[in-house]
Amino acid sequence: MPRDNSMPPVSAHRHMASSYHTVVAIDRHAGVDMAIYDTYTTRSRVPQGVALKRRQSEGLFRYGLAHSPREAPRILEIGPGDGDIAALCADAGHPYIAVEGSEEVARALRQRGTVVHHHCVPPLPNALSRDFSCCFLLHVIEHMPSPMAAAELVEQIRLVLRPGGALVVACPDFLGWGARFYDCDYTHTYPLTRRRLLRLLADQGLQVVVDTTYRGAWFGAPSILLSGLVRLAYPPLLDRLIGRHVPGDVINRGALTFLPNLLAVAIRPA
Repeated sequence: MPRDNSMPPVSAHRHMASSYHTVVAIDRHAGVDMAIYDTYTTRSRVPQGVALKRRQSEGLFRYGLAHSPREAPRILEIGPGDGDIAALCADAGHPYIAVEGSEEVARALRQRGTVVHHHCVPPLPNALSRDFSCCFLLHVIEHMPSPMAAAELVEQIRLVLRPGGALVVACPDFLGWGARFYDCDYTHTYPLTRRRLLRLLADQGLQVVVDTTYRGAWFGAPSILLSGLVRLAYPPLLDRLIGRHVPGDVINRGALTFLPNLLAVAIRPA
């Protein structure tokens, strides 16, 4: 079937929007907006965790820039979360636009001067140009309500990338997370493995140039040992015994940081 380069139509039943650990679901049938993750911007944070996440974002940012056009870079991010990629773009002087489903998260980022479209995906906002050199989709795709919605989102991202532009996708590796994938986040609905992710990207006409994993701020094979150590240090049984007594669930949140995540960089062919 020939590829249609127009934006795919919006399906009436699709109602899940996502961001980096931020999701907003809209019940369009009932005419009621249901805010999910409105407490994201006010949740407790551990300084060490913030620093680690910043290092992680720096690594993901480097992957994106290394595999995208260097001339006149323009960065798009779907689900900006705490704004780490936005801050890195500002430091580098790269134009940056975000698409965020949570009004609270979008407001917090705008207060820092970030350009943010408050919009649920899919679809992408029609106002977006089609000349982005790189798009970051970090811990968003696992919140898609179906494979069809995930495919639609990836296809629309392909359409707004310039030829040679890169899509950077990160998400939990379901084979390494197991039940924790669902336990840690009630909006996790679309589990991905390496093979599922690569096929999703290929089916939308993207060429995968990076296929690896990371844990915490460590990328590739050297990070594999971390997952094993975390499982030994904080097994599910221990979590069931003490988890409810830990303020802010900080032990479990810290353990999740070191579980395996998939990382793929895919290019729109010229």
